[in-house]
This record gives sequence, structure tokens and C-alpha cells, in this order.
Amino acid sequence: MSMLLDRRAALFMLAGSALAACSGKGADARDTLFVGDQRGGSRVVLQGAKRLDNIPYPVVWSQFPNAAPLLEALNAGAIDSGIGGDSAFIFAAGTDAKIKAIGAQATRGMGPVVLVRRDSPIRSLADLAGHRIATPRGSISHNHVLAVLEAYHQPYDSVNFAFLSPSDGRAALQSGAVDAWAIWDPNAAMAEQEGARILPGKQDLVPGYGLLFGREGAIAQKRALLQDYHDRLYAGWLWSAKNRDAYAELMHRDTGLAIDILRIMQGRADRVPARVDDALIAQQQETADRYLRAGVIARKLDVRPLFDTSFS
Repeated sequence: MSMLLDRRAALFMLAGSALAACSGKGADARDTLFVGDQRGGSRVVLQGAKRLDNIPYPVVWSQFPNAAPLLEALNAGAIDSGIGGDSAFIFAAGTDAKIKAIGAQATRGMGPVVLVRRDSPIRSLADLAGHRIATPRGSISHNHVLAVLEAYHQPYDSVNFAFLSPSDGRAALQSGAVDAWAIWDPNAAMAEQEGARILPGKQDLVPGYGLLFGREGAIAQKRALLQDYHDRLYAGWLWSAKNRDAYAELMHRDTGLAIDILRIMQGRADRVPARVDDALIAQQQETADRYLRAGVIARKLDVRPLFDTSFS
């Protein structure tokens, strides 16, 4: 409970800062872009691509540990833009978030995986039924486990989820509090180095996109700023796809993660700019429908209005 209260307090502080900026500067706040980021995220690729230079408007950065609190801050009006996973976005949209996706980065290669301890009797993804699995609620890894259960014709309630943050999930797997951990790189690569193993089986069952978000109010009031930031970030994503070693080095400096872990992550998947188009939206509709079937969201969700294709 204390963790939830701390996160809410942080969001209120962020929202208060944004409101203070608006009230203190008047219309000038409409010339400022408030951007949420994560370690090794947008700011790093913009730096590598030299797209932080000569931005013709102020950018106020706020850092978040993962996508869930970033999306909450967007919905609270504390920030104007940020990036996060597509599955987490669909989960947030199911709770009436006032956010739209305006850009996308596709992951091609290894996506989310399920890890177990080295001595675990679980041998493959087909053996998950009856076990306790840690994963962040509504995340791409949560979506992956649900899709795995579907692929092996097992009911959703055949597993017991422990909805934990990535750091708490890692600790739970190590301690034996859970039987398995559904997560993504670089967390998976670190767990492997600590002795965990990735379960084989049916993979590539869910789409893997990092989405660029815009708060609805910011889209209406700061469209030119968002368009410029969108274009700069796409250039950054293109740079990172073409300069993996340099990107890994920048991520190492920004996150403190071991360079060998980052190189493993880079070698297992390609991350490239992608259009927000009908094909992407159709994939997100599949996620929304799965979340409804599994009871992750409470009502049928039409995802098309959640995506703004006009920024591409």
C-alpha cells in the first residue's frame, strides 16, 4: 500500500508542477512541452541522433520507472507526451485514459519471455498451468502469458498471477515466492546471467510496439510542438537502429546497466520506427479483445479512436 501511495503522491506533485507552470507563465506554458521518459529512453536516442540541439521550445523532462506511472501522469495532465508499451496502453485505455498514440517503434525478434529458476520442474510454456507467475499487470508480458494460455488451449485462471513491478518480480523469482517471471529485456538477460532460464515454446504471439503518446489536451493546444518532437524522436529511433553499438554505450552511461547485457538485448531484437496504420491498430484490437476475454478490462473497447494517424 505504501508504494501505491508514494506513486500517487509523486503524480500529484508532477501535476502540481505543471499547473504551477501554466498559472505562473500564462500562455507561455503552451510553448513548453512536458515529456515523460525512462532510463535509456527517448532522451538517449535524441542525444545520439543529435536531435536535442536547437529545439525551438522549452522541454521539461520527468523520469519514470516504467510505462504504468508514466501513463497515469499523462492522464493526470502532468506531462504532455511520453513512450510506453502498447499492451500497457490498451490496459490504461480500458480505464478511460485521455491519451492517444501518435507514433510507434516496432520490436522484431525476441519479445517478452517467461523465466524460471534453473532447478524448476517447469520445462516449457506448455507447462504453466497450476503455477504462480509474476508480471506487471496489463503489460506486454501479461498479454504474452494470456496469449500463451490461449495457444495451448488452457483457461486463463489455470495460472495464478502475482502483479509485481519488474524489480519486485525479479526478487520474487529469486526467493521462490513465484514459480515463474514473465518479463522483457534487459530484465530477462540479467535474470539469465543470474541462473534463470527462458522457457521454450510458442513465442511471438503478441505485437511488440513502443508507442509515443500525446495527451488529448496537448494534441489540441500544442500540436506543432508534438509534431516536431514526434519527428525528432523518429529520427532518434532510426539512428539507434543503425548505430547499435553507439546506442548501447549511451544506454550504459544513462542506466548503469552492464554493456554486455545491453549488447545481448540489442542482438536479440531489432527496434525500428513504424507507422501508426490500420495493421498496427488491428493488432491492438486483438490485445483489447484478449484483455476483455480474460477480465483484464471490464468492457468492450474499440481501439481505433485511441490512435491518431495524422502525425505520421
